[in-house]
Amino acid sequence: MLMVQYSRKMLHQLKPFVPFGRNMLLVIVSILLICFGAKNALSLMDVIINPCESGAYITIDSLYAYCGLPRICGKNLACEGQTALIQGYIDYGNVYDKKAYPMLPYQKFLITNAEHSKTMEVWVVSEGSESVFKKIAEKKNCNPDGPVYVKGILVGFDMPAMGTCHRGLKLNLSAASSLSYDGDCLSPTIK
Repeated sequence: MLMVQYSRKMLHQLKPFVPFGRNMLLVIVSILLICFGAKNALSLMDVIINPCESGAYITIDSLYAYCGLPRICGKNLACEGQTALIQGYIDYGNVYDKKAYPMLPYQKFLITNAEHSKTMEVWVVSEGSESVFKKIAEKKNCNPDGPVYVKGILVGFDMPAMGTCHRGLKLNLSAASSLSYDGDCLSPTIK
């Protein structure tokens, strides 16, 4: 029902711009709806940021929207395996490195959006991880509230909790150079 209403609205808006008949326009709109999985046919006009394109850093909110998070467990997200450039804010209460926590089998930290309402785990999977956590400590001392910019590979994982399960994403950071903040040589572009 919503699609029919939307199609009528779209027809009304496009009527002055279309020199051919209404039936032809209905055929085009129907094809677009089929091609795009019955989603909003005008969604191509929306600003949707592909993490692999343009070299621009995107916010966690934009990443969630692009990837359609949260999703149901067991189904891979289309953005898994892509390189993402993400801008966020370090949650210093969730920084886990081997120096501070030698018994942990992993090293990671958490970044949040500006409102601290959405988060993303950043896993440090490189050999030179000490320099990553050194950069985080330096940032905490000089500008703890400023944004951080990370580059890595998106990895999906299932998060079962309280009888439900959601598919989420984490970012695998592969090098210390993949972490920067204002004041570094890198001057990132934000979308």
